[in-house]
Amino acid sequence: MLSMQKHFGRLWNKGPGDNAKASALLTDYEDADRVFAKIIDMTKQWKDAWTSLASSQLQLVAEFEGLYDPIVGASEGSRRQTTPTPQLQLERTFRLKKEYKELKTELLGEIGLIEEHVIRPAAEARKFIAPVRKTIGKRENKRLAYEKLQDKAIKIQRKPCRTTKDEAALAKLEVELSKAAEEFGVADEHLRKTLPPIIMATFNLIPPLLSNIVLIQTRLLGLYYTALHGYCQEIGLPSPPPPMNEVISTWCSTYGTIRQKVESLSIVARGNSAHKTLKLGDDILCPTGTGSNRTSSSSSSAKLHVRQCRVSSISSLEAPPFMTGNNPVAQPSSARQPNYTHPTDFTTTVALGGVDIVHPGQRTSRLHTSDDDSAVSPSTPSRNVGNNTKQSVLMAAKKKAPPPPPPPKRISGAKKEEWVIAQYAFAAQGPEDLSFQEGDKIKVLWRSKTDQDWWVGELNGVKGNFPANYCKAL
Repeated sequence: MLSMQKHFGRLWNKGPGDNAKASALLTDYEDADRVFAKIIDMTKQWKDAWTSLASSQLQLVAEFEGLYDPIVGASEGSRRQTTPTPQLQLERTFRLKKEYKELKTELLGEIGLIEEHVIRPAAEARKFIAPVRKTIGKRENKRLAYEKLQDKAIKIQRKPCRTTKDEAALAKLEVELSKAAEEFGVADEHLRKTLPPIIMATFNLIPPLLSNIVLIQTRLLGLYYTALHGYCQEIGLPSPPPPMNEVISTWCSTYGTIRQKVESLSIVARGNSAHKTLKLGDDILCPTGTGSNRTSSSSSSAKLHVRQCRVSSISSLEAPPFMTGNNPVAQPSSARQPNYTHPTDFTTTVALGGVDIVHPGQRTSRLHTSDDDSAVSPSTPSRNVGNNTKQSVLMAAKKKAPPPPPPPKRISGAKKEEWVIAQYAFAAQGPEDLSFQEGDKIKVLWRSKTDQDWWVGELNGVKGNFPANYCKAL
């Protein structure tokens, strides 16, 4: 009995194989499989991006061609003379479309090599190492069976008073444990012999794949630069291009003239676009100084001023201050009149029908005049507005004023603001994170039920996610 216990003790203390070496091999195998999966996924996205770039560039130039190329028969029967596109600009556009069409054909030929030299070899290598996962699974099952028998034997071994039945069960477990250890040893040894060469061959395949990616990328960029350089040489554009500040200044000088022409169009001047700034890019880098520029805030304030004048002139019996005279004077807070209100050849055609031309600035002035006159002097004849206003004032004086409405009830149960104070400093790890220093007070906008989570807060007007366990409640 004593010898059996010593033999069982040796089996009990012995672990199922060298776990450290086996764990390192399994980690290397998982890393190799993960690397191949990422190479396949990223290469497909790279291929789709180049295909989309080649198609979108050609489509963009085709749209330029349709925009600049004159429409046949469009000027027939029209009184307005259209300015044709300069021939040099047309030739440049046609030439650029031809270059991009040839470039797309060459690019698609090189893009097809991505599937052959990168994606397919990586997919085949991943497919070849997939059966090894079954061998790893069998070894894992053998290890679990060994550990299960070992746990049963340990449970019986630790009994203070073992019966004859326990001794028999312990002897049976010893036999089963020896068999399980032998089976696990065979599976473990097989994995140790077969897995290292596979892992080595797998990692040796990665550098050639990356070399193919670099080679194809270099060819694609070379085709692009060669086509654009040849086009610039033919039409006389500098290649390589001048510094960016010169490009920006040239663009701004040309863009300012184009913006003035666009904003002088009647369809733009009389529409909603007149209250917005036609800008493309940074106004600091490209100042134009046109008189028709308005910010959205100024247009909103001008509209709000007109709306307030209309309400006050009807509902109030006291006249607001105004200046008398034949011509109404605009309020100081109103926006200045833009220069696009001058009549164009499109708006002046209305005069042929005998109708007075009303410009946007005159509409606003008439609105102020009629409203102010009706509020100050109801007897002043202004078509039917004065009489109607006078009758409404008399009727309002005879009627009894209605009682004021009851005060609004206080909303009970309003959500109380929650603040926390930072115990540690935190630097943002992403664009949606909130950075803070130790001692900062953060307003909680959203929180979960536990502080071992990310909450949403606001600090100095900046909103973002922050770790709740870095803070404590105030």
